[in-house]
Amino acid sequence: MTVQLRGLTWDHPRGYRPLEAFEAPGVQVVWDRQPLTGFESTPLSELAERYDLLVVDHPGLGAAIEAGAILPVEDVFAARDLKVWRERAVVPTWESYRIDGYGWALPLDAATQTFLYRPDRLSKPPGDWAEVLSMSGVVLCVAGPHAGLMLLGLAGDRTGAGLLDRSRAIEALEVLRAVWRRSDQSAASLDPIGIHELLADSNELMCCPLVYSYAYYGGVSEDRVPLAWSAAPRLRADDRLANSTLGGTGLAVTPRAYARVLAVTKYVRGLLDIGVQLDLVSAVGGQSATAAVWASDVVDKAWNGHYSATLGTLTTAYIRPRFDGWIAFQDELSVRVREVLQSSVDAAAAVDRIEDDYRRASHG
Repeated sequence: MTVQLRGLTWDHPRGYRPLEAFEAPGVQVVWDRQPLTGFESTPLSELAERYDLLVVDHPGLGAAIEAGAILPVEDVFAARDLKVWRERAVVPTWESYRIDGYGWALPLDAATQTFLYRPDRLSKPPGDWAEVLSMSGVVLCVAGPHAGLMLLGLAGDRTGAGLLDRSRAIEALEVLRAVWRRSDQSAASLDPIGIHELLADSNELMCCPLVYSYAYYGGVSEDRVPLAWSAAPRLRADDRLANSTLGGTGLAVTPRAYARVLAVTKYVRGLLDIGVQLDLVSAVGGQSATAAVWASDVVDKAWNGHYSATLGTLTTAYIRPRFDGWIAFQDELSVRVREVLQSSVDAAAAVDRIEDDYRRASHG
């Protein structure tokens, strides 16, 4: 007897091909797709009534938990399974899904902001933003939440005292504004997928200094030039941690799945198997959160060196706040950053205003 589950993922080959390609004996998952923006526009409580499995991102966990839309992984899976999956996950994906001592999703896809470029036009990627300022053919990813996520990558406060490291944030806004004024601003409406596609097709553009990476665009294709990546540029020459904000997705289980929990467990065990992640998920363009994939020379070569070039940036990336209300604040943060880029407003005043608004948002 085959048990049928319903799942919802995002509408890009990286998001749906691995899930649609995998089959577990006795379990059939019917996967629906929606744009990434759909996860923010449709109430999670509504999605949880229709699906057993949801592909989510960690910044939205607070809202999902508040809505009762997802279950702690400890309520669904055995402790021995969780221990194995935790040990196999690439750092810091596992921790990004943990809040208040519980895990709320299993790392499925790993990504962070990196330097994206055309290897046929650029032989040596820059090490810091000072070098970026001297380059031509640059485009910035500022659409949706991404303007704010650049600022967080460069100046997010890793101590937990606030949102931003003030001195770094002021410096970062001034650098980003200088780069913006020299960049191709016609791409201002493009998300990371659009930026990758633009660079692959453009005859003039050379790079995007900080954008979420898609290994999928490093594969050989008749339709586009394979792209390449390198570590996120440092804001300051002596920076040791990556100047990048963590992305990726996780697999969450909804209360609806309690009635089919054994099927869920069987399916997830199979999906997160190292062999499946190496040989199936990566082969069809997935970007696994399994550390063995990031360490694989075979996988790395298949996707034009994406994994070896960006692993260091991924493992030290900044993890965003995840409280209920963060997504709305994140959107407002990007509005503020775009205002700075497009004007001569004082960067210090903008940082102070952002920090004040963050304190109000995070304290309810």
